[in-house]
Amino acid sequence: MPLYLGTWEIIASKREQCMTYFASMTPEDDLKESVGVNVLGRWSDVGTGKGAMICEADNYSNVASWLYNWVPMATCTVKPVVDDNAAREIILKQKPSYTVDYSHVGDEPQEGETLFLINYKFNKENRLDGNNLFANLTQEQDAGDAGNCRPLGRWHDLGNGSGLAIAAAKSEVDLYRWAFNWASMCQCTVVPVLTDKLAREVISSKPDFQQKLLLLKANMAMEQLKASQTVELLNSGSSVEQSVSA
Repeated sequence: MPLYLGTWEIIASKREQCMTYFASMTPEDDLKESVGVNVLGRWSDVGTGKGAMICEADNYSNVASWLYNWVPMATCTVKPVVDDNAAREIILKQKPSYTVDYSHVGDEPQEGETLFLINYKFNKENRLDGNNLFANLTQEQDAGDAGNCRPLGRWHDLGNGSGLAIAAAKSEVDLYRWAFNWASMCQCTVVPVLTDKLAREVISSKPDFQQKLLLLKANMAMEQLKASQTVELLNSGSSVEQSVSA
């Protein structure tokens, strides 16, 4: 089943509406709108209206159908990626000596932890060396590289030497110590992020949230009514034209 990395950025003029609508949704709503898509994890940077998600689907049309629901409010991008295990197999041209566990991708942060989204891209001149160094890490070296950070998942675009990782950390020192291990080979950007659950809690906890939600629902109902009336008008006009022609 193909694996996809998706990113989004909410259109500035739609930020309040989009976040309000998103915060009103439940996990059941998420499942209803993403039929045929297995969402492994989704993380929001509320301050910028951006975020990322990892999903898998047999048919990309299902992913496109899901994201199309948000196109009026956000710009979405999608690309195929591979996890550590598949990346190592591709680079080494054989099965790696160990496999990385991806069963905690969607975890909430534990007590004292913050989730961070790390984007990396190898310098062009270091891409092959960087990939080979990564692929040949032993299990002990891989764990030591992350140090006190708790990696939840890492995904790679081997076509351009970039990727994304989600990790939990209790200290910015631990986080940047890990990033600094690769400083001679790649550029890393790090932002704190929230899971769906936490993002919804933050947004819905604001004193004016219910008022914004009621206004949003009223506007959506009005837009639906206008669209329905427009369709009826067009249909009636078509009927008149057919009668005249007859």
